[in-house]
Amino acid sequence: MRLSSSILWLLGLLIFSSPSAAEQSGRQGVYLAPGWGKLSFKAPDPGSYYLPVMQRSTGGKLIATDGQQVDLADLLQDKVTLLSFIYRTCDDVNGCPLSTMVLRTVASRMGKEPDLAEELRLVTVSFDPLNDTPAAMADYEKAIADGIGLDWHFLTSESDEKIEPILEAYEQFVVRDVSSVDGKGKFSHILRVYLIDQRSQIRNIYNLSFLHPDILVNDVKTLMMEHLPESLAKRI
Repeated sequence: MRLSSSILWLLGLLIFSSPSAAEQSGRQGVYLAPGWGKLSFKAPDPGSYYLPVMQRSTGGKLIATDGQQVDLADLLQDKVTLLSFIYRTCDDVNGCPLSTMVLRTVASRMGKEPDLAEELRLVTVSFDPLNDTPAAMADYEKAIADGIGLDWHFLTSESDEKIEPILEAYEQFVVRDVSSVDGKGKFSHILRVYLIDQRSQIRNIYNLSFLHPDILVNDVKTLMMEHLPESLAKRI
């Protein structure tokens, strides 16, 4: 498999994402979002707080890496789910690469607790169907999630028109930069990751300031504790 330069760049960022590297970058004048470094406060313990229901999640027809059509709604039930919207070639260190790094870190941590990992699903949706074909997303999945061993789905769409209603439902602002070659390369978008419970309800929305693995792991575990047997919940 030949990796594109954008994927190789992202892999470099994933390697670069240690707290010491983030601190060094900060000293060099490059602003990195909190998610790249050590959390500046202790995240509340799982189960010590309640995440209120914000709204119902929304489904829609998308395309999996094998080219088969799937309904997003089917992936937003029965498990705690982290949903992100990205485009594969994003080169903003505090944009899509940040959300991918955070989800990968969450997956790695949760993978060390197999009983809990089985209750978690990750869903990454591209809003760039022109470039992020099923084959391209399959390569992206192999580069990012290979060996993670978690229920992680990488999806795309048939067209901008097909994915637009899904983006609107999640208030995911996305505008293609028409100044790039053929209007293909860049997007302006808002970074958001959605925490969805087993009943398809959105329980948290993370933006740039609060998208951090420590926070997400504890929020995921908090939702799991609502449905796990008491004997297992006490072990979290």
